[in-house]
Amino acid sequence: MKQKRIFVPTEGFNTWKQFLTEPDKHWKQGFSAMSTALSWEKSDELPPEIKAIFTSAEDENLRDAQLVLAIPEYKVVLDGGPPPSQNDVFALVTSSGGLIAMMVEGKAREDFDVPLEKWRQRTSIKGVHERMAQISENIGLSEPIPNHIRYQFLHRTASAVIETKRFFARYAIMLVQSFVENDDENHFDDFIAFIELYGKKAKKGTLIRLYENTKYQLYAAWVQCKIE
Repeated sequence: MKQKRIFVPTEGFNTWKQFLTEPDKHWKQGFSAMSTALSWEKSDELPPEIKAIFTSAEDENLRDAQLVLAIPEYKVVLDGGPPPSQNDVFALVTSSGGLIAMMVEGKAREDFDVPLEKWRQRTSIKGVHERMAQISENIGLSEPIPNHIRYQFLHRTASAVIETKRFFARYAIMLVQSFVENDDENHFDDFIAFIELYGKKAKKGTLIRLYENTKYQLYAAWVQCKIE
């Protein structure tokens, strides 16, 4: 499924429901889809908790970050066949350091899909090879990536980098917007495991630089928000 390149403004948070893959299943109060929509629509800018990670960023060129646009349920086509990576929010952000392509994954008790091992088992050998080659190249990790890593972190991060390249942006960010504080319920340990692949330490409410080359810098972040 290809991502459309023509978009129309939303008419409030309920507009977001129509873009979900299974709206009747996922559109519920207290869960991530509705909470994410409420958070972004209420702000009509970067939600304050997300804004805070930029104002306190180690890189001073990120501290004046401002939202350019936000697109809900944004699909990024990946190699290896369908499905695409359907990101809860794609946010294009500007700063004095340059453009920022940020993919947001909202969470409220839901897990981060299956471990990589299970995804490999349910995907064709060709599909695994093509997709993992693309993901690894973009996110700065060498294969084989450990099987216990949750697959969702990988394709969400790759999505941020792919759009960074498409927009000739300077920064790529994969951000988890969590609406549950309990670390067991929000699966923070899975985020820790992903960040450790880069030899870094996971910390909430801060931008963590994972990887950089001559064209872009890759960051991850975990932001704690109040449930809407």
